[in-house]
Amino acid sequence: MPGKLEERDLFLCASSVLFCKAMIEASPFSSLEHARSFARDLWFNKLPIQSWLDTFSAHMHLCDAITIARGDIRTGLLQFATKYRKKFGFGFVTSTNLHCSQQILEEVQARYQNSLQVELETASREEFTLIERGLTKLWERLSREKTQDVSEETGEVVQDSILEEDVAPDSSDKVVSKGHQPSIITFDFNKSPEENDIC
Repeated sequence: MPGKLEERDLFLCASSVLFCKAMIEASPFSSLEHARSFARDLWFNKLPIQSWLDTFSAHMHLCDAITIARGDIRTGLLQFATKYRKKFGFGFVTSTNLHCSQQILEEVQARYQNSLQVELETASREEFTLIERGLTKLWERLSREKTQDVSEETGEVVQDSILEEDVAPDSSDKVVSKGHQPSIITFDFNKSPEENDIC
């Protein structure tokens, strides 16, 4: 990435202090793909599950979808927001666009049938999709800023461009599965998924 990353930028991609610190220490990255690759390995192989949960808790996916939805869809989302959190101990994470209320309702209903282990894996994949989107937007913004800085140094005029939000990831989700439902208490949140035999 153009220059060293800052915690405030990365925190918009993932609300995990450990994730942000590791990304900052590893920066600057040579390319967006390098940043994504490092983030993918960090997210799925090195971070403790607690980092996933910290990041999940920062999202208001169902609450945001509920404010947009109407009628029976809204009622269904309200019902499943409570049921899902009660069953799994964390909020529903989806990479589906929040304006697709019907699709989100179908996803939360299907994923509610998952075991805790399967849902942790599913939610972490959905969250990483959001992290990748956030990294892409961050990369684009930092590239624009670097281009403008270079242009100012050389006196070159660069046209300003107004782009959609720079880093805040949007929402969405997918996946379905069934199985045994272990308690969230059975996982050691200070261990990685592999150490907890999730992967």
